[in-house]
Amino acid sequence: MSDFSDALEQRLSNNADLAERRRAAEEEMDKVRSDAEAAERALDERKRRHHGDLAAHLQQVADQLKASRPESFIVRSSWTESGEEFVAKMTTRQMRPKRSLFIEVDRDDDEVLARWTSDVGSAIEIWRLLQVTPEMLTEMVLQVADDVLWAEGRPPAFPAGLPAD
Repeated sequence: MSDFSDALEQRLSNNADLAERRRAAEEEMDKVRSDAEAAERALDERKRRHHGDLAAHLQQVADQLKASRPESFIVRSSWTESGEEFVAKMTTRQMRPKRSLFIEVDRDDDEVLARWTSDVGSAIEIWRLLQVTPEMLTEMVLQVADDVLWAEGRPPAFPAGLPAD
């Protein structure tokens, strides 16, 4: 009987060890899950703030473009009804080639879209929200007014985005 008791005691001890390892693994998984959720919340907050910063900056530079020569530029900008996207469209008047720049800063889709439409061609670029800097938006708005860039007979190159996180 002692062999049975010893074997039973060994198996019960193994079961207790297994239960302890399972409990520790579940604790570790809960911690990993909690850390991942906290990181996701922090990233979402970072995107939300960055979206607001980019929208405010785009509004500012678009307004400056319009104020610089109101007879030369048509500027339209606004938030969409949902409040998830800020859009701006800048179109030239009395400038050749005629050109239009549309920019959408979209928090919900985590992207910034820029599209040139002109008499000499069109171009489109999409970046992740966190790849776009205020300086990139400034550069694109300046390109609207730069006749030298447009003399090449095609839309200018889009500025390079930051590397993806």
